[in-house]
Amino acid sequence: MNLWRILVLLGGLTTFACASDPIASHPANAEIQRQISTIVAQVRTQGGAELMVSLHRLVAFDVFAVDQVASLAEDENARLRSNAMWVLAQICDPEQPARMERIEAALREGLDDNEPSVRYEAATGLAARGEWDVLVVLIEGLEDADPGVRYRCNQQLIATTSKDFGYSIDADPVQRGSAVAGWRSWYASWEKTRG
Repeated sequence: MNLWRILVLLGGLTTFACASDPIASHPANAEIQRQISTIVAQVRTQGGAELMVSLHRLVAFDVFAVDQVASLAEDENARLRSNAMWVLAQICDPEQPARMERIEAALREGLDDNEPSVRYEAATGLAARGEWDVLVVLIEGLEDADPGVRYRCNQQLIATTSKDFGYSIDADPVQRGSAVAGWRSWYASWEKTRG
């Protein structure tokens, strides 16, 4: 095969590869990625309302932000990993299966994180996508010392399962323990039925 045919073949493969990734081939992608990089850099130092605005901006970039936010999910800073889990969980576009697989993989990796807040955000995101095998992590979160974590885990459990075992984040530990036992018992039954 002569050099010209090889170049034509390689050119066709390159065109096919670019066409198969509409994000990479989008005419404004370079500028969009620059803007996302700027926001990701800001997220590293922000807190409070300013941080929430930046996280919502990343969500607004939707599937364009997946690659950079997934990289942030691997940062050594647990707060950044947790924030990345939250952002990734908000992005859903069934027309972009490769990006959805990347999000699922990042959220699944988050389940093994040493930091509880990262695990809970990852589990919340997966549960919101209909993944019930992670509910055990959310049930664990009902016993966290942070009432905000307990609230978020309880709300996601209810939203995912449409069940409520009377859990209240500000109840005394005995009452909370009784509700957690109800969740654990229900989950054990559910696991048996799923085979």
